[in-house]
This record gives sequence, C-alpha cells and structure tokens, in this order.
Amino acid sequence: MNTNLLTTIHLANPWLKDPTAPIFWLPQYVPRIQFSTLQKQLSSSLMMLLTGPRQAGKTTLARRFCQELVDTKAYTTVLYLNCDEALVREWLTGSHVLHDIETILHTRHFILFIDEVQRLETPGLILKAIYDLHWPIKIIATGSSQLEIKSKVQEHLTGRHFEALILPLSCQELGDRWDFHVNTLYGSYPQIFLEAEKTLYLENLYKNYINKDIIEILQVRNADTMRHLLGLMAHAAGQLVNYQQLATDCRVSSPTIQHYLSILENTYVLKAITPFTGNKRTEITSNPIYYFLDNGFRNQALNNFSALENRTDLGLLIEGFVFQELYKLKIQYALDFEIHYWRTKSGAEVDFVLYKNQACFIPVEVKYRTFNAPKISRGFRSFLQSYAPKRAIIITKDWYGDSIIEGVTIHFVPFSTISTSMELVRSFFLSE
Repeated sequence: MNTNLLTTIHLANPWLKDPTAPIFWLPQYVPRIQFSTLQKQLSSSLMMLLTGPRQAGKTTLARRFCQELVDTKAYTTVLYLNCDEALVREWLTGSHVLHDIETILHTRHFILFIDEVQRLETPGLILKAIYDLHWPIKIIATGSSQLEIKSKVQEHLTGRHFEALILPLSCQELGDRWDFHVNTLYGSYPQIFLEAEKTLYLENLYKNYINKDIIEILQVRNADTMRHLLGLMAHAAGQLVNYQQLATDCRVSSPTIQHYLSILENTYVLKAITPFTGNKRTEITSNPIYYFLDNGFRNQALNNFSALENRTDLGLLIEGFVFQELYKLKIQYALDFEIHYWRTKSGAEVDFVLYKNQACFIPVEVKYRTFNAPKISRGFRSFLQSYAPKRAIIITKDWYGDSIIEGVTIHFVPFSTISTSMELVRSFFLSE
C-alpha cells in the first residue's frame, strides 16, 4: 500500500493508530434537527447519503453521527476518506481497496465514511460493490452536487440507500445564536458564526464553488458567463424570470441560460418556485421565481455587504431569508408541502403559498415595515377572497398579534421572531 496514502489516511483518522484519540473532535457543534432522522436509521442496513451545499454542515453532522455509533458500541471504529484528496480517489478506484481496508482496520465491523463522494469517477459502482459484500458495516457518504450524485450514484443504489438533504443552519437550530444582522447579511453557513472575517470566508466559499464545482467537476467552460448570471440572479431574486432577457444580457442562448440555472439549482445555490394556480385565466401560470438558498452567498454574488440600514434591497434580503427558512423547515422536518408564489396578470400577488392539497395550504406574505394596526394589501385580500385559506401569516417589522380578516385568522409576526412564524407553519401542517 502506498506510504503517502497510508500517511494521508492516518492523518485523517488518528484513532486508528492511537485508540485514546477521539473519534472526531467537534468543539463547536450546533445540534441539527435532522440528527434525530439519522438516528432512526441506526439499525438500518441501508447506506446513508447526505447531500447539500458545500460547508453547510454535512461532514460535521455525519461525524457527530459516527461518534454516536461508536460511543454506543454499534460499530467498532470509523474509516474517514476525503475524496478531495487525489490519493484517496485513486485508491478507491483500485482493485485492492477492500483488502487494504480490512488490513488497516483488522475488522469488518466499522463505519466507512466517504466525504465528497461525487469526486470519484464511478462512486455508485464502488459503493454498490462494497454494500453487496454484506459486511456488517455502516456506509456514510456525502456529496455537494445533485447533478453528479444523480448521474454517478443514485442509479446504482436503488433500494440500497437513505438520502437526506442538509442545508445551512435554520433559525430554529440557531435558537439564541440567531442574529438579525449577521444572518440577514452574511447568511447561515455554520462557519459564519466562527469567523471574524466573514466577508473573506464568503469570498473564498464563492471562489471555491466556481473553481471546484463549476469549472473542475462540472466542466462548465464559460465560468465568466456563470459569474455574470449569478450577479444578475442576485439582483433579480424574488422576481419573475425572463430567460430571453438573461440570455441577451449574458450574450448566450436561452437554452444555455436554462441549463446554467439548472446547474445552480442542482448545486444548491438557487431554488426555483412555481406559481400557485387556480383560475388560470387571470393568474400567471408558468414563469418561475428564483431565490438564493443563503443570503451570504447572494451578497457575495452582488459583492455588497453594506450595513442593513444602508441597503436599498433590504426588503428583498428579508423576503429571501424568509424563503430560505420555509424551505429549511420543509426539508428538516420532512413536511408535506410545496412552496409556490401567487400572482395575477393585474398585479395582485402573495409572496409564498405553502400548499399540500386543496384543503391544506397557507399564504405567507413578507411586509417588512412598521404597522400601526393590522392590515393587509389589496393583493393579499384578493387571495383570501378567492381561496379562503384557514390561516395566513404576515411577516412584519414590529407588529405582533392575530386578527380575523375576510373570515381568515391572520398571524402577524415580526421578522425578529421568525422562529415563531416557522413554528406556526410546522404546527399547521402537522395538525392537518
């Protein structure tokens, strides 16, 4: 076995040489909601696949889960392999890897943790080959590109894996750590709360995304066009998308723009939402709206970290953050609803409609301004009159309370207590 490779493995797995070394050291771990979901897979033989954006906390969560498995004696030890390491990638594709693993560990009762699995040429085949040996091991893999995961992994693992999407920290996970200024401006990547130089961290995250995910892994030739598109989408976040206008601005074809937007979605930078439609004659029924999945990444794409009190786009930042929290809520609690927007051809609109079925949906509107009394916009009233939801939520700057308008109970909740809004949504869908 290659000496340099063995050194690399021992550096990443110090407990293999020193049994007193801790199985991963996690001094700053923030408990994640989805940890309980992983615990439910404790006795399952299925391999575990954690996907999501880079540095959203996949590896840390998986390490915490490994600690739990070893501490409870479910498994003897862990072998951690980072596929960002060229030596590791080469070794995993070789014919002697399984023999080498058994030689290193002296056991077949272990956790095999493969980080950034999409970096391998044929990760699905490798994982399938190991899984089909039926060794008493737990396989955990992480990946940060849905495109690569789908094409390289999922098709080979049908019926063999459990998958979880891990996003940046939610307001409910942060609890008292949630900070209006920090989260709205710099986003919610876990490392943000440890970094003194937050803008430098986001600049490096952005550069690594372009250089590693876009250029190196996905082999997008025109990275400058992708950067330009990211800037345009940052300006247009929360607005109806015109593919042809974006194509004109980027000097490429409309299909190329749609392909690039698909890449941005599948690498967890953007998320498209589609319209909620009932009366198709008067409502917009086709154009998607895109939101960034993290405000810090959006502001880096804009190269704008001006203080919130000086931002002309503060309303968009707040709206984007609310979307991010709604999406995290849906994913983290596995809630059964889709996020839509509602807009008519005459201009009436509602920011978000959380829809499960015709009897179970809730509109959410973001109105970040001072209220002197509970009131709603003409467009919001139009939606209430047209669809008569059971409840509605309006995110305000400072007004708090419940009112009944048009026969609908409306919860007015300040943005500063956004976790309250999320709990209202969660309770609503759990009770229906």
